[in-house]
Amino acid sequence: MFRILLLSLLFVQISFAQKNRTEKRILIFSKNAAWAYRHASIEFGAKKVKEYCEQRGINADISEDASQFNDENLQKYSSLVFLSANQDIFDADQEAALQRYIRAGGGFVGIHSSSGVERNWKWFNQMLGATFKVHPPYQDGTVKVIDKKHPSTKMLPNEWKRTDEWYFFTPMTNKLNVLMVLDSTTFKSNVHTQNYPNAWYHDFEGGRSFYTAGGHSEKDFEDPLFMQHVFGGITYAIGKNKMLDYSKNAKFEKAPARIITLDPGHFHAALVQKTMLAGLDSEVQIYAPAGEDLNQHLQRINSYNTRNEAPTSWKTSTYTGSDYFEKMISEKKGDIVVMAGNNATKTDAILKSVESGMNVLADKPMCINTEGYEKLKTAFKVAKEKNILLYDIMTERSEITTTLQRELSMMKGIFGDLLPGTPEDPSIIKESVHHFFKYVSGSPLIRPQWFMDTKQQGEGIVDVTTHLVDLALWAAFPETPLDVKDAHILAAKRWPTEMTLEEFGKITGAKTFPDFLKKDLKDANTLNVFANGEIDFKVKNVHSKVKVLWNYSTDKGGDTHYSIIKGSLGNIEIKQGEEEKYMPTLYIKNSKISEANLNAEFEKLKAKYPGISLVKTGTDYIVDIPTKYRTGHEAHFGEVMERYLKFYKVKNLPDWEVPNMLLKYYITTSALELANKQK
Repeated sequence: MFRILLLSLLFVQISFAQKNRTEKRILIFSKNAAWAYRHASIEFGAKKVKEYCEQRGINADISEDASQFNDENLQKYSSLVFLSANQDIFDADQEAALQRYIRAGGGFVGIHSSSGVERNWKWFNQMLGATFKVHPPYQDGTVKVIDKKHPSTKMLPNEWKRTDEWYFFTPMTNKLNVLMVLDSTTFKSNVHTQNYPNAWYHDFEGGRSFYTAGGHSEKDFEDPLFMQHVFGGITYAIGKNKMLDYSKNAKFEKAPARIITLDPGHFHAALVQKTMLAGLDSEVQIYAPAGEDLNQHLQRINSYNTRNEAPTSWKTSTYTGSDYFEKMISEKKGDIVVMAGNNATKTDAILKSVESGMNVLADKPMCINTEGYEKLKTAFKVAKEKNILLYDIMTERSEITTTLQRELSMMKGIFGDLLPGTPEDPSIIKESVHHFFKYVSGSPLIRPQWFMDTKQQGEGIVDVTTHLVDLALWAAFPETPLDVKDAHILAAKRWPTEMTLEEFGKITGAKTFPDFLKKDLKDANTLNVFANGEIDFKVKNVHSKVKVLWNYSTDKGGDTHYSIIKGSLGNIEIKQGEEEKYMPTLYIKNSKISEANLNAEFEKLKAKYPGISLVKTGTDYIVDIPTKYRTGHEAHFGEVMERYLKFYKVKNLPDWEVPNMLLKYYITTSALELANKQK
C-alpha cells in the first residue's frame, strides 16, 4: 500500500512538473527607442506574422508597450517575438522580468533589428546570440542553409537567393547552433567573412532562443519561404509549450550586495544608508583614515541604528591604516564602493576601483577638472569591458517638482515643443542656492576644512552645477544618448563667497585657517571660496543656462532651487522663494491652450501620480502635490541607491546614462577651464 501511495505521489509531481499550457500564445513586440531608426516594415510584418501564426493554431498579441514586461503578464506567453525592436527599450524592472521569463523556460524569437536591442546589456547579447553593428547597402545576396533539420530551415533551398541589408554583428556568443550563413562573395561588403552567420538558435539559461537577420522589407513578410522560416523559429522557441517554472530562477539569484564605504568625508556617504533596502547586505566595510570625518560618519550610521522610528541594522567594520585604499583593493570585501568625500582624489579612486573589478556609486562630482575628465573617460571604458557599473548620485531627479516638470515637458498637449532659445533667452534655466551652515538629520552640519578648498572639493562651477547640467540634459533629451560633439560652451564665469574666520570655525571647529587655504585668503580674517559659477551652453539646438550660488547661511528657508523650461504652448517653472514659503512649487505659465483642454490633458498625468491636481492662480496654474510625494532631500539618496540596485541586479545601465554622464562632466570641466581663462 505504501509503495502504491509513493508511486501515486511521484506521478502527481511529475505530471505537475510537465504540465502543458492550454493554448499556444506569442507576444509580437516591436518597440523602438524614440531616437532609434525604425523599420517601415514593422506594422505590416507584425500583422502578417500574427495572421500566419493564428491560421496555424498559435494565438498572437501585438504590442509596443514595455510595461507588459512583468511576471504576471509574461506568463501568458509561450514565446516572445521581437520583430525589429531596436535600441534601449526597457527599464531595469522590465529587464529583470525578461530575465526571469527566459530562466523560467520561456521562448524568444528575434527578427532583424532586434539584434540592436539593449546593445550595452551583456545578458541580452548572450541570450539573443549577438549584437548588430553595421550593414552594407540593401542588396541581393545568397544565403546558404547548413542545417536542414531545424523547423526553421527544413523547407528552405540549400542556396536561398534573397535581398536584405546583410547584418554584421559584434560580439557573437560562441555556443550558437548556426542554421544559415552568407555567401559573402555574392554581395559587396567590407566587413563580412565568407560563411558569416545569418540565423541561429540555442538553449540559454533554461529558455530557448532563435534569431534570424532577415526581415528588413515588407516583401519579406509576403515571401512564403521567409514566413515558413520565421514560423519554424517560433515553433522551436515554443518547444513543448510547458508552463513556466519561476522556481528555476532561484539558482540565478544574487546574494545581497555588500557596500564598501571609502573615506566618507561627506555626509552624503551616510545618507545612502539612512534606510535598509532589499538587496543590500547589512554588513558594511569602511576603509578610511582615522579622524573626525570618519567619526562623524560612524555617528550618523549609529543614529540611524538607534532612532525610534524604523531603525536600521547596519553592522560596520572599519580599517584605518595608512594603506586603507590599497587594503580595500586587495581585500575586495564588498561589491559596491560608495564614494562621497574629497574630490581631489576621487577620480583616481574611481579608476583604480573599476580596474580592480568593483562597482562604484560615487557622489557628485566624479571629476573637478579636465585632467580628471580624461581619467573618467578611461574609467567608463574599463567598466564596460569588465561589465561593472559606474554611476553617480543624482538625487535631484527624485525631487517631485523636478520629476513632474520633466513629465509635463514631455506632454505635447500641455507643453508643445521645447523651444531652442538663444544665448540671451535660454530655453532652460536652472539656478541652485546653497548654504555652508545648515542642519542635517536634525543637527548642525560640521564640514571638513578641505570642503572650502576648491583644489580638494572643486569649484562651484564643477560641483553643484553637475546636478543642474544633468537635469537640463535629462529634461531636454529624455532617455536619448548624447555625445560631447553635441555640446558647445558659450560662456562661463566664477566668483567667490567671502567667509570670516569666525564663520569658518563655526562650521569646521577650527580656530585658524589651515595652510592649504592660505592661497585663498583675501586678508588675515577673510577667506575667498570660489563656490559660485555660471555656465551658458548649447546642446544640439537647445540653449541652457545653469547657475550655482553659495551663501554662508540664511534666516529664511534653506537651500533653494529655481528652474524653467520653455515650450511652444507654455512654460513649466519651479520656484522656491518667500512667496512659496520656501517650498518647491511647480507652475504652468503662459499657457496657450484653454483651461478645459489643459485640465483634460492633465488627467493623463494624474493617472500616473494619483492625488496631484491643478489650481488656477490668476493666469497661471499651480500643480498641487500631496505630501506623500515630498520625501525630502535626505530620502532621495536611498531612492538613488534603490535605482542603482535595480541596475546592479541586471548588470546594465540605460544606454543613455553613460554617454550623458560623460557629456555632463565635459560641460562642467570645460566651463571651468573657460572661466579661468577669463580672469
